[in-house]
Amino acid sequence: MKRIISMTLVVLMIAALFAACGSSSPAGKYVVKSVNGQTIEEAIKDQAEQSGVNVDDMLKMLNIDNIEEMITLELKSDGNAVMKVSLGGTEMEGTWKQDGETVELTFDDQTQKFTFKNNELSATSGDEQYVFVKK
Repeated sequence: MKRIISMTLVVLMIAALFAACGSSSPAGKYVVKSVNGQTIEEAIKDQAEQSGVNVDDMLKMLNIDNIEEMITLELKSDGNAVMKVSLGGTEMEGTWKQDGETVELTFDDQTQKFTFKNNELSATSGDEQYVFVKK
């Protein structure tokens, strides 16, 4: 009997460990990993070079303290979503829903489908490719 209880506890602990390692829910906070294969930092550096402006001066001009936090996305467990863009202080509220690996985000009656895999949300819209990574 003790052996059965011990085996049951071991199985439950292993199941809990696997559940903690890979979340199937996209709910959480995200930052932009890349746009069209470039990190936000690389895109700002490219824009600064094209404009003939020092990168630090451009960041000050854009009033950006933390490049990683320039665009954030939060998917709340209740199905609501918030996207914040530090440039201009824009904050949008919307909704999200999941169907397998597909996550649909809706802001201002515009819906975008993302793929949720390995704690990343990725989407293509026209010629633009976006990847958000869970923090």
